[in-house]
Amino acid sequence: MSVIVFSEDYASSNACLFEVQTILEHCKKSDHFILPVFYDVDPGRVKEQARDLEKKDSSEKTRGRSAALKEVASMAGMVLQNQEDGYEAKFIEKIVEELRRKLTTKRLRVPHHLIGMDSRTKDINLWFKKRSTGVGILVICGMGGIGKTTIAKVVYNSNCGRFDASSFLTNIREDAKKPNGLLRLQRQLISDILRKEEHKVNDVEDGCRRLQYILNNKRVLLVLDDVDDEDQLYALFGQQEWFFPGSKVIITTRLRTLINADQVYQVYEPEKLSTDEALQLFSRHAFGENKPIQGYKELSEMFVQHCEGLPLALQVLGSSVCRKSLDVWKSILQKLQALSDHKILEKLEISFDSLQDKHDKNVFLEIACFFVGKKKNDTITILDGCEYYTLAGIHNLLDRNLLTIENGKLGMHHLIQDMGKQI
Repeated sequence: MSVIVFSEDYASSNACLFEVQTILEHCKKSDHFILPVFYDVDPGRVKEQARDLEKKDSSEKTRGRSAALKEVASMAGMVLQNQEDGYEAKFIEKIVEELRRKLTTKRLRVPHHLIGMDSRTKDINLWFKKRSTGVGILVICGMGGIGKTTIAKVVYNSNCGRFDASSFLTNIREDAKKPNGLLRLQRQLISDILRKEEHKVNDVEDGCRRLQYILNNKRVLLVLDDVDDEDQLYALFGQQEWFFPGSKVIITTRLRTLINADQVYQVYEPEKLSTDEALQLFSRHAFGENKPIQGYKELSEMFVQHCEGLPLALQVLGSSVCRKSLDVWKSILQKLQALSDHKILEKLEISFDSLQDKHDKNVFLEIACFFVGKKKNDTITILDGCEYYTLAGIHNLLDRNLLTIENGKLGMHHLIQDMGKQI
């Protein structure tokens, strides 16, 4: 964390300008946080000084320093004239309080070795840095095991310090099923925002009223992880109007159509790992290194091919063969070719269980067993003849990322297909 104290003469110092540029560059490459403090100078005045620099000297070096100065001056900071009636002692106490809050913000646990994460979080981190007077909503959507929660945790850790308060609610789908599950989640959210234990919530409606009041008073970062029902969104998110301008909300889900069409939001769909990334992730779990050890490369590539870029599968299978002999590796691979790992299938089966009725489950099982790679229209004709409402079922499967359509043909990750065949 860096605290940059701006004064009236700050922009006249080349050393200070160099430091601002260096700190900003470091901030963009890491989780570094900047707190601008404006001492007897207004942020608008600092931006004006930055523009004056370019007028005096149009060299590339000066333009870079001017741009850095303008960017930092545009960040949410602390202005002496606007706080504590201009009293310096109280203002310093306020700065210390803000720094303590930033430094004590809870960081979430993520894997030590993150493969391909920089490319997958780059656009989301840029989304965080966009200044907006509205409320930003981002939906991270994809099949089970693709890495939605890990991505959300990484960007949360990188950006939570930019907000007045933050909360990351994990595993909402499962927790909401428990007795008073939504009420407990509301209490946790309120406690996170207020930074104190909150028990005075009588029911979900009362919790919604409390959240509407609390969220409207400060810029917050809220992450709702693994949401699969509109009731969960209503209880924990409500409406965009509940939130203070500049707040950000991230929702991870397997459902493509979870958010109402009248809400303004962006969608991010994580891509599967490339072959090189997949081999590296598998190797980290199998060998503790970034590549296979001597004698295991060919078998490792066969395991990676089986996983088709799914991070969950690579982690589970890599861990399952760790410190095993070549003979055991070959035996496990032969078993996988006949029957996929039960831990992976259990995770993927969550999406199947979330299908709302027996009809859609049966459509999924029919497609998994008989129609993968077949033309969509031919499949509809055949299954409609078996008294299925096939088109409606296909749309529900697409919504839950259990099915894909490419060039008019039905597709499915082979591990999801294995899960359907096992059921």
